[in-house]
Amino acid sequence: MTSVDGMGKLRDRPVVRFMPVVQYESNLSETTEVARFLVACRQRAEQTDEVSIASLTFSIAPIAPWQALAVLGEVGDRHFYYDSPNSAAFVGVRSVIECHAVGQSRFKEAQAFTQRWQSRFVYKSFAKTAFAEPPFAEPPFIDKSARTSAEPKSHFFCSAAFFEQTTTNFEPICVFVPQVQVTTTTDISTVNFNCLMTAQTDIDQTALRIFRQLEQLKRAGRISLSPRLAKRQIVRNVDGFAQSVAAVLEHLQDGLHKVVLADVMDVVAEAPFDGVRSLQALRQNHPDCTVFSVGNGCGQSFIGASPERLLSIQKHQITTDALAGSAPRGATPEIDIQLAQTLLSSKKERYEHRVVVEFLLKQLRSLGLNPQCAAAPQLMRLFHIQHLYTPISAALNPHRPISPLEVLSRLHPTPAVAGVPRQQACDLIRQQETFDRGLYAAPLGWIDTAGNSEFMVGIRSALIDGCNARLYAGAGIVSGSQPDRELAEIRLKLQSLLNALV
Repeated sequence: MTSVDGMGKLRDRPVVRFMPVVQYESNLSETTEVARFLVACRQRAEQTDEVSIASLTFSIAPIAPWQALAVLGEVGDRHFYYDSPNSAAFVGVRSVIECHAVGQSRFKEAQAFTQRWQSRFVYKSFAKTAFAEPPFAEPPFIDKSARTSAEPKSHFFCSAAFFEQTTTNFEPICVFVPQVQVTTTTDISTVNFNCLMTAQTDIDQTALRIFRQLEQLKRAGRISLSPRLAKRQIVRNVDGFAQSVAAVLEHLQDGLHKVVLADVMDVVAEAPFDGVRSLQALRQNHPDCTVFSVGNGCGQSFIGASPERLLSIQKHQITTDALAGSAPRGATPEIDIQLAQTLLSSKKERYEHRVVVEFLLKQLRSLGLNPQCAAAPQLMRLFHIQHLYTPISAALNPHRPISPLEVLSRLHPTPAVAGVPRQQACDLIRQQETFDRGLYAAPLGWIDTAGNSEFMVGIRSALIDGCNARLYAGAGIVSGSQPDRELAEIRLKLQSLLNALV
């Protein structure tokens, strides 16, 4: 990783790590054009004594995001993987620049970092010259009706811990720009190579790395993974969750209306968990969720499949989702309809949902926005579970932009993952839970250099560390909650995640 100071001045010479040697048959004009662009960026750095990021864009035939990670990622690399069913899929590997922050000002510091660097990108597209061979057949994972085309922009990838301090190996907040970013839409994958440009940048080595990695990505479409079964042992289960729920119910008085309590299942396998295979399985098992993975650069990954979007900003429109209140899916259509009607008419579930809606509306109004939503919730039917769901939207003033990280600082944590009142609920969570949540139930997402963004909530998730996995699940506890039913709910969530891991 290259270290830069707060104003973007170079402190250490960039460290260049090479992929295994692959012969790249580039044409002379392409090689010359890349070198010319890099030289121009280096000359600018020499003249201004200011670091910039050269972002070179290539187009290749579409590859699945897990194929890109399999080719580029290595154990110990920082990575970010974000595969949404409704938009482009993003994979970023290794960091060019990054920011870490801790404490109450963490979102503000991360916001200042992104704003400082957004104007430091210098773009050059080589899309027309990137296809060195006929494109591969379109992989079956692509849903043409869901994915939309996206402009090739570089992204800041961001992950935050649930609390402002954490004892895990993940930072309370981390924002980074990847060295290589692969963006996959309906009919194309766009590859961005981000290069930190200083007066000392080695142009030959930088260009060689770009062509080697580009060739590897072009061949990634041929990669296939066969299912692998691994023996595993559950060393900590959630049998004590019902007792924890009962303890929380005793505190639901004196103004405390809701607490979202979580528990963990610890699993040990006979061989290291394969993160790429797990991501492939999560996409197959949860086609309607955002599949994600965050690598901390220390060999650990936080992965999952989340149905909950916390924030989306697109074309000066902000959207957030209230997702609270849940029920299982039925084994038959008749039972499924019955369960859905019971969920829609449940006073307990409707109350749990309403407090989330009211919180989100209040927070958006505090930013000077005029949020709009339907009067009653609808159903979000997922493969294994169904939720009460209310989307909330508001128009942004293009002349008075609001940073996505400023919005996140107001929204996180919502009552859907913490409780009401927020601070009192968080205090009780710290008392009752015997583990550090880390990235569980916290925001994970991206911001592009134009200010668009999308963040989801890291639920239905697991921490992977070699042969060890810690699976997380939670449930909202309100007056009228039944401990046994809440235990059944988190077991349902954990089982679908466990199936994907092993």
